[in-house]
Amino acid sequence: MVRDADVVVIGSGGFGAATAYFLMRRGGRRVVLLDRHELASQTSPRAAGNAAVLRSTDLMSRLAGRAVEWLLRLTFDTGEPLEIVRSGSLKAARTTADAETLAREAVRGQRLGLETRIVSPEAAHRAHPFFQPKGVRSVLYTPGDVYFEPSHVASGYAAAAGKLGATLLPNTTVTGVHVRNRTVRGVETDRGTIDSPVVVDAAGAWARQVAASAGIHVPMVPTRHQVLITEPIEGVRAELPIVRIMDAAVYVRPCWGGFLAGGYETEPTQFEMEQLPKDFSIADTPLDLGVLRQLMDEVRDQLPVLSTAPLRLHRGGIPTMTPDGQHIVGPVPGADGFFVASGCNVAGLSIAPAIGEELARWIAEGRPSEDLSAMSIARFGPEWRDEQRLRRAAAWEYWHFYSYRAPSA
Repeated sequence: MVRDADVVVIGSGGFGAATAYFLMRRGGRRVVLLDRHELASQTSPRAAGNAAVLRSTDLMSRLAGRAVEWLLRLTFDTGEPLEIVRSGSLKAARTTADAETLAREAVRGQRLGLETRIVSPEAAHRAHPFFQPKGVRSVLYTPGDVYFEPSHVASGYAAAAGKLGATLLPNTTVTGVHVRNRTVRGVETDRGTIDSPVVVDAAGAWARQVAASAGIHVPMVPTRHQVLITEPIEGVRAELPIVRIMDAAVYVRPCWGGFLAGGYETEPTQFEMEQLPKDFSIADTPLDLGVLRQLMDEVRDQLPVLSTAPLRLHRGGIPTMTPDGQHIVGPVPGADGFFVASGCNVAGLSIAPAIGEELARWIAEGRPSEDLSAMSIARFGPEWRDEQRLRRAAAWEYWHFYSYRAPSA
């Protein structure tokens, strides 16, 4: 058991593993990557594996574009496998309001150099024969979107960090983070103390618990997300674009010769991790296939194949939602050396390489290459300690993942 390090990264999902890897690429630091479970075994490998390059803000779009480029070269950089396809995507609007949103997104995407454009529903059908144009008003085509095998990303970066000299500590539970005189001193684990001036809390669904041990409140809510994968279907090709139906908040993309599909329910299941058994693993997450069946039924006119295809696999994870739908990334005021990488908002794995790269730069050089103040934990005031308010806002952000609407009073 290592007793001291320059940086301790807690959590080996996408954010944590990528941060450890990019720190090791820089060299000169002793980095420990630890996890309460096996490395890269929790929510990250249960993700959908979709990467959209046009995000809700210009900053997020720039980071997403960088992340995709890192993902495309992950195997070259690390020697670890990653199945990835630059398929592009079709985002479909069935309402007038969503069609207007797509028109604005197309212009913004063009300004950002993403070659986005509006195509007709019939053109979308020609590009993706399983997508039917019935009831569709408008479709946004984004050629730079990719999908990938999610189980390869965090595991690849964790393994690569280890090959570069990081200390990997699976099955090691953090029981406390030591902060004295407003400065991080190290972490306490069930295997002993590790002295360190820098700690990165990337503990996924457990990030609130880790931060709370240092007296820090991270306003995010662990929230279940589910996907299904069908048996192979004749005619499904890997290059078929990702399809997203905005108002239904449903997505589908090719997977293992069939389709992977998921969506965002209106009343998501939220968790308080501290109330779960100490040995709880994301594999133990209670799932509800009926929720997915209902979501698939809502898009039966556009994706009828999902109503009839035999089921191969049903899985789910517990990503974390923030009250404004944006990540929480960066240092914590009043606790020098404590960094947070949380609030993945069901889109963290696809942007993890860029987040890890920025955090590594921040730790090594004192500042990131982008202005990440919009992701600072300091943006949240004391009102977000109201648990009911936090949960309502996080649930609203989850439900409106694809189509922004002003929340009701």
